[in-house]
Formats: sequence, C-alpha cells, structure tokens
Amino acid sequence: MLPKQLHELIHEHADRIVDVFVGRARRHDLPPPLATQSEVVDDLTRYVRELALAYRLGDDEHSEEIAKAHGGQRWYAGYDLRSVLLEYGVLRSTIGDVVAQAGYEMTVRELDRLAQLLNSALAEAAVEFTLRATEQLNEALRTAEQAVRAREDVIAVVSHDLKNPLSVIHGSVVMLDEELASVDSKAAAPLRAHVARIRRSSVRMNRLISDLLDLAKIREGRVEIEVREEQTTALLAEALEQSAPLAEQRPVTLRNEAGPSGPVICDRERILQVFDNLLGNAIKFSPPGATVRLTVEPSPHECTFAVHDAGPGIPAQELPLLFDRFWKAPRVNSGSSSGTGLGLAIARGIVEAHGGRIWVVSTPGGGTSVFFTLPTPAGHLASLTAHAGSTRPAS
Repeated sequence: MLPKQLHELIHEHADRIVDVFVGRARRHDLPPPLATQSEVVDDLTRYVRELALAYRLGDDEHSEEIAKAHGGQRWYAGYDLRSVLLEYGVLRSTIGDVVAQAGYEMTVRELDRLAQLLNSALAEAAVEFTLRATEQLNEALRTAEQAVRAREDVIAVVSHDLKNPLSVIHGSVVMLDEELASVDSKAAAPLRAHVARIRRSSVRMNRLISDLLDLAKIREGRVEIEVREEQTTALLAEALEQSAPLAEQRPVTLRNEAGPSGPVICDRERILQVFDNLLGNAIKFSPPGATVRLTVEPSPHECTFAVHDAGPGIPAQELPLLFDRFWKAPRVNSGSSSGTGLGLAIARGIVEAHGGRIWVVSTPGGGTSVFFTLPTPAGHLASLTAHAGSTRPAS
C-alpha cells in the first residue's frame, strides 16, 4: 500500500485539524463571542478540505476563491481583521502539527508550498474582509450624511417660517421701548428692563435664524454676494466699530494694525459678517484686559486679513474640526462653549464664495490667529479671465 500524500492526510484529518484549532484558538479569544459553533467549525472544516484539494491540483486560483468566501463568511460571523489574520496563523501551525502526529514528515518544499497557499489565501481573505468593512463604513457614512441633510432641511424650513413672527415681535418691542421713553423713568424702570431683555433676545434669535438660513445656502452652493471694490482700512475700521460694544463688556482692547490701505473686491456686508464672527470669538476667548489685533498683508493678487487673540489656544486635534457645521468645543483652560457652532462654517462659506481661503493657526497657551484672503482687483480680474478661458468652447 502506497503511503498517503500530504493533501490526502490534510483532507482525511480535517475534523481533527479543526478540533485542535478550536482548542488553540480559544486561548487567543477566537472565535468572537457572538459567532456560533457552526459558523466557526463547519465553515473551517470545508475550508481545510478545499485547501487540500487546491494543494493536490496546484491551483492557486481555486485556493484564493475559497479564501474569499471564507473571509466573507468570517465578516458575517463577527470577526475583525485582527481575528482573521490570527486565525490563519493558528491554522497553519495546527495543520503541520496534526500531519506530524499522523506520522508524516513534510519536506521543505511541501512546507513552502503549504505556506504559499495559506499566505495567498490569507491575503485574499483579508482583502475580502476589508472590502466588506469598507462597504459597511460607506453605508454608515451615507446614512449619517442623509441624516445631517434632513436635519438641516428641517432647520432651514423652520427658520424661514420663524422670520416673520420674529420680525413682528422685534418691531413691537421697538415701539414699546419708544412709548416707555415718554413715561416717568422711575416708574417705568422695571418695565424698561424687561423690554430691553426681550429686545436682546429677539436680536439674538434673529441672528441664529439668519445663521441657519445662511448655512443652508452655503451647503447648496448658492451664497449670494454682490462684490465691489472696498478699501482694507475702511473694512477693518467698520469691523472694529461693530464689535466695540462686546469688547467693552469683556473688557478687551481692539487694535487695528492694518497699515496702509489697499483695495479688495468683496461684498462688504458679507465680509463684515465674517469679521463679526471672528472678532466675537476672539473677544470671548481672550482674558479681560487682553488685546485683540487685526492685521492685513497685501500682495498683488490677494490681501490676507487676520484676527489675533490672546486666548488659551486650541489643541491640535481640534483644529481640523473648527470649520465643521455644529462643531463646538471649549478651548484649553476655557469653560466657554456657548454658541451654535455655525459661525466658522458660515465664515468659510462666505470667504470661499469670494474665491478666498480661511485657516487657523493656534498653539495651546499661545493664542489663536484666524486668517482669510480676499482678491485684489488684479486677482479678481485674473480669476475672471481664467474662468472665461476654461469655459470657452474649443474651436
């Protein structure tokens, strides 16, 4: 009787190989707790027998196909990629030990061939497993994006519907405030304080609604801007003037370090909205008595504006998230996290609608600087010329 060949021993002892494997695998926390016995044992037994067939035929493609199926099955059984890699390592040593116990001594060539098949199979299983994991991740991302879009759509609709009644409230408060001005000041003082509180709340609510509507427009790529030539010094002076009351409350000193004036092409109201957000953040996060500085650096095609604060700075891991919608995080050593988390996202949308860029430089304990660019007349003209050239039909 001829001695059995290696593939025959592997096929014949498949059940024994799997039994030994299961005992060893438990020491490595395999299989996952949620995997059933049949998912682990039955599939692995089929795989070992198919591996023996692939060895006999010398068919790498057959081995890779069954490895793909095995990798997919492991995904559904609750394995992670580490478990799949570990399983193949334990299986390789187990096959060698069981075959040796059956009295068969593998040659170096047989060891190499078996290792080649298992390594090839491992690569295919890992790829298949990773593809399944990627599909699931992409589906989760699509679901999350749909949820965000649905939330923003609802917010935009509700915000739009709130505009009219809020305008009525604000107008009525203004009229009431004017009437109280003609009443005896001592008697009307408590009522005047309540009216002032209502007025501040209505202004704040109107700002929030405007932010939400702006965010919806930015997401849809339809930010409305009407550009014309403006002077940098005039922009910074007006930005400082509109933020002065907030700075006085802190108190914080606002300093204009703009230098000589220069022209930029922008929508003045929209850029003042950007400054309002950046200065508001700088004032809020700067300690009382600190100085918030505004600077501008001109170049032929763009001017770079910056708001520098003396606050606690921002951790490096939070910097990439600053311009995300609804992102809010307290700065280092600061308990402040008030606000909606919309301001910087809106600022980025406005700046990018002008063809500019916006970014943040910060070091914990060293303050924060927010930079953004606007085109000069020359830069604006160059952009228009380049755009016209890219859209001109080929002759």
